[in-house]
Amino acid sequence: MATPLSNHPLLKYFKNFYILTGVVFLVWMLFFDNDNFFKRHAQKNKEQDLKNQELYYQNEIIELESKMKELKSNNEALEKFAREKYLLHKKGEDVYVIKETDN
Repeated sequence: MATPLSNHPLLKYFKNFYILTGVVFLVWMLFFDNDNFFKRHAQKNKEQDLKNQELYYQNEIIELESKMKELKSNNEALEKFAREKYLLHKKGEDVYVIKETDN
């Protein structure tokens, strides 16, 4: 015969006020609070992604600063950059843009 619900072995723990309060508190903090476990986990992942982006952009800045320093110090590199990037040309020059197609 099944034991009645009032004699269940786990029920004696939940009759204790402190254990019941602790369990309710944990459930509240894990699921219903504004800063619940799942939101905190998502925020940590987002924070890590932002830190990775920060490192990427810091490296980009360093690379661009070195390119800019090269362009400021070398007129030939500046001319090459202007011709390739912005299709600039000298007076009297004709510029023909040849685009390769992928076949």
